[in-house]
Amino acid sequence: MNSPAETPRAPAPRPVVSSESVARLPRWPLWLLCAAYVLPGFVGRDPWTGDGQTFGVAWQIAQGHSAWLEPTLWGHAVSGGWIAYWLGALALKAFAGWFGAPAATRLPFMLLLAACLGQVWHAAYQLALRDEAQPVQPAFGEPIARKDYARAMADGALLSLLACLGLLVRGHETTPALVQLAGIGSLLLGLALLPRRAARASAALGLGLLALAFGGAPWLALFAALLVAVLLPLPALRGARTAPALALIPCIAVCAAVLWHLHGATAARLPTLTSAQHLLGVLAWFLWPAWPLTCWAVWRWRASLGAWHVLAPLALGLLCLFSAFLSSSGSAPLLLVLPAAAVLGSLALPVMRRGSLAALDWFALMFFSLLAFVVWLLWIALQTGEPAHPAANIARLAPGYHAHLRPIPVLLALLATGAWAAVAAWRAGRHRHPIWKGMVLSAGGVTLVWVLMGTLWLPVLDYASSYRPLGEQVGQALREHGAGPAPRVQTLGLNPSQQGLLGYWSGAHFVPGAWPESWRTPYVLTLTRGDGLPWPVHGKLLWSGHRPGENDELLRLWRRDDPRR
Repeated sequence: MNSPAETPRAPAPRPVVSSESVARLPRWPLWLLCAAYVLPGFVGRDPWTGDGQTFGVAWQIAQGHSAWLEPTLWGHAVSGGWIAYWLGALALKAFAGWFGAPAATRLPFMLLLAACLGQVWHAAYQLALRDEAQPVQPAFGEPIARKDYARAMADGALLSLLACLGLLVRGHETTPALVQLAGIGSLLLGLALLPRRAARASAALGLGLLALAFGGAPWLALFAALLVAVLLPLPALRGARTAPALALIPCIAVCAAVLWHLHGATAARLPTLTSAQHLLGVLAWFLWPAWPLTCWAVWRWRASLGAWHVLAPLALGLLCLFSAFLSSSGSAPLLLVLPAAAVLGSLALPVMRRGSLAALDWFALMFFSLLAFVVWLLWIALQTGEPAHPAANIARLAPGYHAHLRPIPVLLALLATGAWAAVAAWRAGRHRHPIWKGMVLSAGGVTLVWVLMGTLWLPVLDYASSYRPLGEQVGQALREHGAGPAPRVQTLGLNPSQQGLLGYWSGAHFVPGAWPESWRTPYVLTLTRGDGLPWPVHGKLLWSGHRPGENDELLRLWRRDDPRR
């Protein structure tokens, strides 16, 4: 009789699926869905507040007003995120003549988002190829091909990522967070490749760690490198340890050098009870619908938590989640949890009950259909003035905006709505149920609303959010009062994003802050909430203005009586 120590451990349960579950998702609808998701938000608008600092620094680097190795905005250093500024400056120098500076700066960030989508797909594909991730072969009927199952799981992971609400806005901003997202995607792909292709995995891991270190998250890069070092001795990586270990040594050294250079500018903080509660509340919608799928996958695969296809994304996701709780950047760091959550969420698709997936589908169908109807209704009110109540609310939020019918955006919006109706009819049909089918409506609904906002509503959103009119008015006021080219203007109360955008559109040379050198500038630009002026400015008011619908934020341009004061 065997002793308890000699009793062989039962193999972890694997999913049971049918051959119809691994049906291929045609590539052209998937590519079209990804394009419809990526392009709106990057195309056809000016930089907004979320893009202002990256655009401003990239523009200053491209103009030679800032050093490449020490990025600054109007002479003031910016901490971290160097890759984002370098990519924006390179794209601006290369393509500004073709697309204009704002659009050119967004090109690399568009590619970074597309790269993250590809990384998540390939990571899920590689993890699903492992023996312990494969389903039980049917005793009767057609056998399930290993690659077909892996492809179906990868499609489900990609659709889960597209369905996440948190990626929608944050993923379309030109910020260092998008560089970090691509870095996490590269780390996830490297971990997925590690047991089978050590050389490619080492390259992906090194690229991801460097992207995090130079993309504004050096602490996360350092702990991610240590996480990989902790995972290397596991049995699943037997024979695939030398190359990644050699790659980790210079990466850890680079992370330490970046942290030493920043001198604590990226210090973490312990969360308070209030901040933790707020972040948990944000987490509930930020990771929807990936988080319930992730929780269910971890529970159903609990006997396989040590298996590489579960352990790798789970460890990386928990590290990113822990980093988000220690960050002082609000909800932005939660963006880095999404790739691992999407891959884990795909593990739930073959083990969920059909009723649960149907409930998720019905929620997505009702919610996004209603939301699309509201978007169309408000757009009709904007164009025609009827219904009167919504039209009055829009006029109050964007005063002075005159609607114009743009045929091509309207046609694209109609095509997207028609595609949504076709997808909903297909999903409701009684036919085979592929693994990825449960995520089609969620991903398609998010993309539909995003396309509608990027076609029908982009002009009015750009009108209300752009700093171009204010910057041009500041520049015009300076010229009308005798200022020469690139006049020096002190700025008070403006954040870095506003300084970058207003400086670009006005053509002025800003001197931010109340420093001794700024007191000698002949002009002052102030931003205050209300009529009060907390800074003593002795001079003549030349101009004042505000963005549409933001009467409480007042910009005022002054000319000093005596520049020495």
